[in-house]
Amino acid sequence: MAAALFVGACSSEEEVAASQTEPTGAGQTVGFVSTISDELEILPTEDLDGNAAATRSSMSDGAFGTWSTTDKISISDGTLIYTYLPVESSINGANCSFESKTSSSFALDEECTFYAFYPADAVLGWNGSTLTTMIYTEQDYTENCENSGVMGPYMAAAATTTNGGSSASFTFGHVCSVIDVDFSSITSETVDAVSIYANSQVSIAGKLTYNASTKAASVYTNDGTGYSYSTQSEMIRVSNITSGATYARFYVLPVAQTGGFTITVHTTAGNYYTKSSSTAVGTASVNSDYLASVSGVSSGSACKPYYKKYNFGSTTSTNVRTMNWMAMIPGNIKFNHLSIPGTHDAATSGCTSYTNYTICQDYTIAQQLEMGCRAFDLRPTTSTNNGDPYIYHGSYTTNVTLGEALSAITTFLAANPTETAFVLIHEENSDSHSTDWSNYVWTIVNNYSSSIASYGWKGNLNPCRGKMVVIFRDAYTDGTNTGDLGCGKVGWGSSFAAKSILYGTSSSSSDSYNLWYQDEYEYTSSSYASDKLSNLETMLTNYISANETDATKLYVNNTNAIKGYSLLGNVIINTDLTTTAAAINSAVLGSTTFTGHTGRFGIMMTDFLFSSSYYGDQMFDLIHEQNFKYVYTNRTRCTTSTASGTDTGVDVAADEYADGTTVYIKQR
Repeated sequence: MAAALFVGACSSEEEVAASQTEPTGAGQTVGFVSTISDELEILPTEDLDGNAAATRSSMSDGAFGTWSTTDKISISDGTLIYTYLPVESSINGANCSFESKTSSSFALDEECTFYAFYPADAVLGWNGSTLTTMIYTEQDYTENCENSGVMGPYMAAAATTTNGGSSASFTFGHVCSVIDVDFSSITSETVDAVSIYANSQVSIAGKLTYNASTKAASVYTNDGTGYSYSTQSEMIRVSNITSGATYARFYVLPVAQTGGFTITVHTTAGNYYTKSSSTAVGTASVNSDYLASVSGVSSGSACKPYYKKYNFGSTTSTNVRTMNWMAMIPGNIKFNHLSIPGTHDAATSGCTSYTNYTICQDYTIAQQLEMGCRAFDLRPTTSTNNGDPYIYHGSYTTNVTLGEALSAITTFLAANPTETAFVLIHEENSDSHSTDWSNYVWTIVNNYSSSIASYGWKGNLNPCRGKMVVIFRDAYTDGTNTGDLGCGKVGWGSSFAAKSILYGTSSSSSDSYNLWYQDEYEYTSSSYASDKLSNLETMLTNYISANETDATKLYVNNTNAIKGYSLLGNVIINTDLTTTAAAINSAVLGSTTFTGHTGRFGIMMTDFLFSSSYYGDQMFDLIHEQNFKYVYTNRTRCTTSTASGTDTGVDVAADEYADGTTVYIKQR
């Protein structure tokens, strides 16, 4: 259990004792003897392919109960902290002597109580018998799994010397749980990262304090720094997995998970494979001698720390779900801080008329969802199929109704509850708003009201998981209906860099919220691609740099364009949509404004997303991968940054981005 290469940082607002060098002056020599207690609850191994599994999990991968020469423990008398290394000649499995220290701070002529914690460098600070530490939502394979830097499960102990005694004996007990995911059966692709997601959305990561005297742990909703981040997260990702590795290890809060876990494997080929288990994990009560209680975790019960192993199985199994990339995003991220790939005129793959100028996508909505699309531009008209309005592009039907589109989306989300979908609804093929249109659309949307995240754009990702976030593009969408569906409405005209106020769908609950959008699509010049790119870049640069921390703004950037005028104007378009899409998508991919950007993109609606002939596959990669650059780059266990020069504010659950000088997201 070699300790992690883990440089702790503590808040300037916490009163803690810093790690000390050996003081000078008279003192007595103290020797520490330590053993590791087998206090983890060993749960059965679970095979996610449904094959027969072992009745008990093995703990041989990582040697939980063995000290090594590279282990370090932190020992304090409540005022000063020292780091101790094992005495190599005394290591005997779980038993070990740690190097003796001479310290003027330890008054050994009287009874003295010492507190110990492993690993030493996980300690962010001491205050009496209470230490501060963190279980992060972004964990590193080399720290958790490799022999050169194994991060053992957090353990603590207390020991008291007798009067005049020169030694103290610790028995370490576990204060966090451990999960292993075995992916050794995945041989056709190289695994890059693995995540676990708590299906009941109970926190498994966060800031943690532990009182070694009372054996009580507390989980906190923020990290205590001047930035006041939310540290609790319902998912943990282990990244930076070494080629040839066969398993990933997670350290998690000791909290019962009644809904089980969803496990997602990401490969270097860009694929996500997801499987879920509803088997409850952990017991309902704490019964460990070394952990008496855990407080501060909402909707969950503390449990005895456990060890659980999952065999992920094959990626060719019929129950594998692909492209569930949101399963690797912590739920405490603001919805409007995501980078979401979307499809402009999403339902048009079924168009049969004037196809060069009506088809914007090569794949159905159901296919787009499976491939990773999470935002959909839907444009119903007043033409209906028994009251279900058809979706149009200009004057031509897509042969898909609004109900069919929403059904495809909600069916996918029900089967993939880690994901969410942004749905933008706009009246098409009409010169003015129609009350009939509003009533038709409202009725259909109301059929799916239970699948709508109420005003989801205003909050975090977690409440949106498994649901749609819906906005009407038209200023008046409620017709004769007065119910509040938790959607939004906004007056949206075709323009560049426009700002509108986003309202709730009923006047009684209207809550202003800024929506910025770029929807310039008509170009007459042969330089349409560069003109469109300029608009995209300006929109991105202006709103991101000025409003990176703003929680009251949502951004939608449309990459589509035509060379000519709209179909409604009866003007022949000079360039078909495939040509314009290829030119614009290629320009975006060649733009350092986009490829070099470190913040969020917002929602980007693209023509021919996923279509390699028009660079749509690369557009998807650019947009969705931005979430992981943004959330995780330079953010593993304890990367530190001092944005103001005085605060250390990046030791949180990984819901922020730091480049070494600037912390971009601050509010919660």
